[in-house]
Amino acid sequence: MKWSPGECERGDMIRVRLGSIYHYGVFVSEDEVIAFGLPPIERYRDDPRRLVVLATDIDVFSCGEIVERGEPERAERKKRISPDKAVEAARGRLGETGYDLLYNNCEHFAYECVLGERHCSEEEDARKRWLSRPICDVYVAVIGGVAPDAAQIAAIEPQQRRREVEKTVNDALRAARTRDWEVLDFAAKRSLKLSVADAQFKKKHGGKWVCDKFEFSLTHTKSAIAVAVSNAPVGVDMEYAGEIAERIDTKQRDAMMRRFFTEDEREFVGTDAARFAEVFTKKEAVFKRAGKGSFFPSRIETGKEPCATFRLADGAVISVCTDNPQSVRVYTVDGGIASLAKLADG
Repeated sequence: MKWSPGECERGDMIRVRLGSIYHYGVFVSEDEVIAFGLPPIERYRDDPRRLVVLATDIDVFSCGEIVERGEPERAERKKRISPDKAVEAARGRLGETGYDLLYNNCEHFAYECVLGERHCSEEEDARKRWLSRPICDVYVAVIGGVAPDAAQIAAIEPQQRRREVEKTVNDALRAARTRDWEVLDFAAKRSLKLSVADAQFKKKHGGKWVCDKFEFSLTHTKSAIAVAVSNAPVGVDMEYAGEIAERIDTKQRDAMMRRFFTEDEREFVGTDAARFAEVFTKKEAVFKRAGKGSFFPSRIETGKEPCATFRLADGAVISVCTDNPQSVRVYTVDGGIASLAKLADG
């Protein structure tokens, strides 16, 4: 929509600048301008009509400021509703309430009456600012003991990932690879307003999956998976101290610490299995965030990397490496990916 001062005509969308914001309406005549609410100025602050669709005259609407009329641009001309229909639509909503600054305001109202679709530049600006903030959300889900059925695997996109799952012989690994992709799609939609179907995926030579729309990282244990989604490079790793103890005895763990941990890391861990899991998951998360080369844990000093670590009530230790570790939020996702419970903030 192009805006300029000019002679207003019946059915025009008009606006007036009041301080730092614009007030929008539909012009009918000098004596009738229909808008969602009175102008947002101090004089009408306590008026009960201030957030109701109502008709005023041009003097009340403009508050003495210059009125601009909107001229639809090329793409909008096909959507332009006839002046009589626009006026009819506006009048048909007189008395309507439900005003919301971001989702149902005077600009939404005017665009819907004149172009037949909702639009708000302030809402778009707010959404851009919201999505440009540091985002790093981690979603944790149980794998379950049931192997995925054919329909679940067939729903996996892209095709390369689906073939990878189909060729997986180990049932537990197949279940994890299916589950993490389901949760990835859920996480992208919830945290980033994107879908896996909207992105192009590829698998790098080192085995890391990447896409063109957002950053993500996957990890799994015997019983659960964790998926991190972000608008900045991210790596996530998860371990259960109990599961580590099943795989690695004390002698092996001490040998790993001597070989792979710095002196400060060894001092931090001592004989604590959970702390061992914390340091090792941090090293894995740092490596995953980098997304290249081979994993040499002895070369990664966890104290120098931007990581956040969480210990969940069920014994899981999750480490996340990202530019803004203070922005990390961790959620758990129930069986059918229907309900969500917040576990922790960074």
